[in-house]
Amino acid sequence: MHPFLKKLIGFSIGPVAGAALSFLTIPLTTLFIRPEEYGKAGLFLLLQSLIGSFLFLGIDQAYTRDYHEARDKTTFFQNALLIPLGFALLLFLITLLMPQWIAQTLFGQKNQLLAAVLFGLMIVFMVLERFILLSLRMQEKALEYSLLNIFVKFTVLVLTLIFVLWVRRDFLAVVYSTILGQIAGDCYLLIRYRQLFNLRHFALDRALLGAMLRFGLPILIATSLSGLLNGFNRIALRLWSDFAQLGIFTATVKIAALLAIIQTSFTTFWVPTAYRWFSEGRKAADFQQVSEGVLLILSVLASLIFIFKNLIVALLSARYADTRLLIGFLCLQPLIYTLSETTGLGIVFSKRSTLSIWVSVIALIPGLLLNILLVPRWGAVGAAIATAVSYLFFFAARSYFSARCWQRLHLVRHYAVILLLFLAALANLLPVSGLTTLNLIVLAVLLGMQWRTIKNLAEWFRHQEGIRS
Repeated sequence: MHPFLKKLIGFSIGPVAGAALSFLTIPLTTLFIRPEEYGKAGLFLLLQSLIGSFLFLGIDQAYTRDYHEARDKTTFFQNALLIPLGFALLLFLITLLMPQWIAQTLFGQKNQLLAAVLFGLMIVFMVLERFILLSLRMQEKALEYSLLNIFVKFTVLVLTLIFVLWVRRDFLAVVYSTILGQIAGDCYLLIRYRQLFNLRHFALDRALLGAMLRFGLPILIATSLSGLLNGFNRIALRLWSDFAQLGIFTATVKIAALLAIIQTSFTTFWVPTAYRWFSEGRKAADFQQVSEGVLLILSVLASLIFIFKNLIVALLSARYADTRLLIGFLCLQPLIYTLSETTGLGIVFSKRSTLSIWVSVIALIPGLLLNILLVPRWGAVGAAIATAVSYLFFFAARSYFSARCWQRLHLVRHYAVILLLFLAALANLLPVSGLTTLNLIVLAVLLGMQWRTIKNLAEWFRHQEGIRS
């Protein structure tokens, strides 16, 4: 097998299996937990994600950018970990000193002190896990990386089963299973890779930390804005709708994670590969071919989700039936983000990380405006439309700035495919018959639009077979 495909498949095993395990929890939780309670759990998961993005300070991105240039990888790892871990420990201390305030902020209930303290502890483990897995990722240890991801997700699934079947059936079942599963899985990581924390030869490198912060802080701002972009839809639902709509939205995001499987698998593999290709002086045509292949795979998967959305939604409780209206729009988010990973490389190659701030701002403004306008009237549907539109702006801005810094890729087909999928998502909002036929037509048109890509990929595979023979 070609090394490119071998590594891609290796990195894909973990996200695919992990997403499958996470997907198993969807019918389980929606069967036993009401949308209102699931909405509270979704808000907790959102805050967890936002806090995590702040704690890293963009140093995790600087770590991947400079990994291949570092001579002593262990010392480099320890220096990169130092500041994020320090902030995580500070947050944990705050949860110990002010658990009631943390509980009220996270859960709206002051008496959930244990959950608040465990949340603070989980943040510490999240930072450690992030850098351990980044180390494996940059070494391109695909299978090992994947198996460890599976292990953590499996731990969360088992604890979710235990909680909803025998302990409790409210939002705290999701909260406790997530926190305890994360901590248990990360304890194994710490034992398995304890050599990374051997401080015998550690030396604080202030120049390195300064360089990483200079690269990372603009990314922190961009990541924070991106986190707000991803999370404001749920914040808007909390402010101008109700927990039931928030629960339906959260459940649909979980279903759309079918496409996020590809996002996670591809980006995990692609980032170190793209950096290596760039250092080797690979031509822009190679990056173009990868981008078009990703567009083909993701657009076909998105249209298949449109076609089989009623079957997928049938896995949920009847209380979540409205997810079928949202799924088309929320599928666009992982599709567009993954595509932008292939068209926005010029920003990281040129080390102009400040441009990521402008990308996030350009995407955030229409997202905020549309959420304010649409959510009070249409609830979760309005939030889903706002999310899709904001990511259209995200893709356009990221691709534009990349072209200014590096090489311009041909993106006419990309925009045409995304626009067609957006129109199909709008059509799937209508309460009319014949939507399955319409979605089949959309799939046929997508394949026709990308026929040249299909031929190129077929030719590439035939060429690889010829080399092996």
